[in-house]
Amino acid sequence: MKFEAIKTILISLLLFPSMVFADDFELLCKGEEAKYLEEDPSSKEVTTKVIGIQLYEEGMRLDGEWFDNKSDLTEDYLLERSYVKSKDNITGVRNFSTNTLIEGRVIHTSKIDKVEINILTNDIFWTHEFNRVDKTNVDEKTIYAFRKNFQGKCK
Repeated sequence: MKFEAIKTILISLLLFPSMVFADDFELLCKGEEAKYLEEDPSSKEVTTKVIGIQLYEEGMRLDGEWFDNKSDLTEDYLLERSYVKSKDNITGVRNFSTNTLIEGRVIHTSKIDKVEINILTNDIFWTHEFNRVDKTNVDEKTIYAFRKNFQGKCK
């Protein structure tokens, strides 16, 4: 085999994985995460954090949470997810909700995650909301409402 033929084969083998996985990559994002209880602004804690994101054509995994365009409805819960990837932005949303009967009370739990990544500037904004509400009576009563916002830059 000639040297040129071997060289062509080696270059093809080296480039093949990157051509196949060109749309799949990982990001590391560093920023500030602010956590607080909704009813108590003085509970706010701000920390510096690094999160990892695995991006795929059909979805992304962000800090352990999966975002894609599938929904899951069971007798116990509803999970709706969306994932939109354009040349400039990536947007992901997860909406989980469930109702539980605890000691004769109807407790509604919801968890909402919204992520926006600007590909041009590498900015990320991720908000996480967790609510637990007693819906037993006409007047709903919030049991627990937690918020978390992450804002940073990705590489």
